[in-house]
Amino acid sequence: MLALNFLTVVDAFSHDITDIVADPEPLAVNVRGDVKLGQTQYMLDHKDGYRELAIVRTVGWLHGKTPEQGAYRRDYVDAVKSAAHLAGYGFRLATEEQVYVEPRFWNARMMRRHLAPYRTDHDEWVGIEALQELPKKSSVPALQELLGARIDAFVVALRLDWLGRVVLDRKSRFSRTSNFVKT
Repeated sequence: MLALNFLTVVDAFSHDITDIVADPEPLAVNVRGDVKLGQTQYMLDHKDGYRELAIVRTVGWLHGKTPEQGAYRRDYVDAVKSAAHLAGYGFRLATEEQVYVEPRFWNARMMRRHLAPYRTDHDEWVGIEALQELPKKSSVPALQELLGARIDAFVVALRLDWLGRVVLDRKSRFSRTSNFVKT
């Protein structure tokens, strides 16, 4: 579940990812002189051609059941990172401490929930036009007042954030009372 939730966060806030490959080809890694295959969970392709490999594990896994096991696992992660760099990839280790940071995880779930591809662009265009009447720092309730009851300003604000037209306050949970800044 942690690995899937990592994808939720990455997908919600990384606008430059073009592809995500699960279980990419393993790398030959040298851990304390022992060469073995190092497996990562994901390969992330970015628009600029940058590719990175990601390992998603719990902090408990990193520490292991014994200090020796924990030290070996951290050496393993370091070896995978080195092998990834040698193969021309970036590397990312994600734990629950990065994935479940609140309110980021909540906000990522809200973004994913409301960025459905089957929706039309009509509401976004109406929202973009309404933004012209709002001050640089504004809020979802102010946008709702301009849009009327027919259009949900919260959904529009989330979609406008994704499009880069506004930036919702990332220090609090996204809600129908959120503040935003026009960009």
